[in-house]
Amino acid sequence: MNKAFPYQPFVILGTARTGSTMLWSYLNSHSDILCLRGVYGSTNKINFGKFYNELPEEYQSTELIKLRNERPIEFLEKYVYKDYVKSYKAIGFKYFYNHNRHLSNKDKVIYYFDSNRAIKFLHLKRDNLLATLFSYKRALAQQKWTKANTDFKTNISVEECNNYFHDINRNQKLFNQIFQDRILQVNYDRLTEQTGQTLQEILDFIGVKTISLTTETNKNRETKLSEGIINFNELKNHFLDTDYAKYFNE
Repeated sequence: MNKAFPYQPFVILGTARTGSTMLWSYLNSHSDILCLRGVYGSTNKINFGKFYNELPEEYQSTELIKLRNERPIEFLEKYVYKDYVKSYKAIGFKYFYNHNRHLSNKDKVIYYFDSNRAIKFLHLKRDNLLATLFSYKRALAQQKWTKANTDFKTNISVEECNNYFHDINRNQKLFNQIFQDRILQVNYDRLTEQTGQTLQEILDFIGVKTISLTTETNKNRETKLSEGIINFNELKNHFLDTDYAKYFNE
C-alpha cells in the first residue's frame, strides 16, 4: 500500500522526555509545516495540539476516541493525514513507543507506517536513559512537563530501571530496523547543543526549505542524577557490570 500524499508525511518517534515537545514547537514555527501532538497517546482525549485549528487542542469526544481506538487508520486518514485548505509541505505528529496501548489492534498503526513508504520518521533519542526516566517520573509526579521543580527527589527501584532500560533499547532497535531506509536519528543532546545544524538536517530530511526556527518551550535546568535519585548509589552498584552502567556516569 503506497498512498499518495500532497505533502511529506512524517512521524516523530520516541518516548517521553526526549525533547519531542521542543521539536514539535520548532517545527510548527515553520509556515510550511504542521506538526500535531501525540494524537494516540492520551486516554480520555485526543491531543491535537494548538496549531491544528481544525478541532480544539484537547478534543474530548467519546465518539472520536472510540474511532481512534477501534479504527485507528480511519482516524489517521480523516483527521491527520488528510486534505488541508492550507498547502503545507509537511504534516506530522508524535508517536511514542507505547502509544498503541489504547488500540484494539496494537499492530495496525505500525503496519500502516510500514506499508506507506512515503512516510518518514524522526527518531528522537536521549543518550542517558536514566536521565530520561528521572525526568519522566518528575514530570508525572508534578504534572509539569515544561517547568519542573528542580528540587524534586525520588527513589527508583532496580526493577523499574531494568524494565525501562530494556524496553526503550528494544523499541529503539525495533523501529530502526523496520524503518531503516527512511529514518533520521535525532539526538536530544545534539538538538539542545547544536540546535541550528540539527534543525537544518531535519528540514532537509522532510524536504522543507531551511529557515530560522523558534520554540516556545524552555529547557528545564538539569538536576544531577546522584542528587535527584535518592538511591542512586544502590542502582549504580547494581548495574556496575552491565551494559547500563554508562547511564550512571555523570
